Amino acid sequence: EIENFLSPEECKILMKYYKRGPKRIAKEDFWDARVVPCKNLTSKEVRRIVEMLHYKIIGVTCGYYNENYLYPDFSNIVYWGSDMVLHPHCDNMHIYNSKLEHDTPQRDYSAVLCLNEDYEGGHTIFPEHGKEYTGKTGRLIVFPSGRSHPHGVTEVTSGSRYTFSMWMTKDVDKLFYSNNTNRLTNGVKNAIMNMKQLWKR
Repeated sequence: EIENFLSPEECKILMKYYKRGPKRIAKEDFWDARVVPCKNLTSKEVRRIVEMLHYKIIGVTCGYYNENYLYPDFSNIVYWGSDMVLHPHCDNMHIYNSKLEHDTPQRDYSAVLCLNEDYEGGHTIFPEHGKEYTGKTGRLIVFPSGRSHPHGVTEVTSGSRYTFSMWMTKDVDKLFYSNNTNRLTNGVKNAIMNMKQLWKR
């Protein structure tokens, strides 16, 4: 746990980008239309913050867990509204059936950065470790993605919770790129994504 990992001003920039950014169309209803992946970013300012976070989070994770290297696997900005809750789970395996195929077995470490604190509920929990973290702007929590650290989010009882989430891997083939294409190209991509979301509804 590291407090003040990101400044309140930079947290606000990421939340503002979430509100106008294209939302991911997910297989699961729970995640659909409330996640903005940190790729194809149209804002240079946001891309600078995201790439800085990738470097800083990997640095502190390698230092704390004595790893020689890690790569960013994926990152996104997530909205949590009232009544939303996430039951304890692991990020690289199915917690109650380790033999069942998982979508992201390559993930070695996970990170959650709280972007705001003006909401009720929505605590990050680690039930097997007796840990519970309330919302605090700029606080980073880093932990192993596997069975040693099941984690979840308690019900958001009021307000809106925003987080930046990142996963790390030792597998270079899963390296995640934040884009470096031009603004026009990204604008077209985002327009297409938004149209797809409208068609889906």
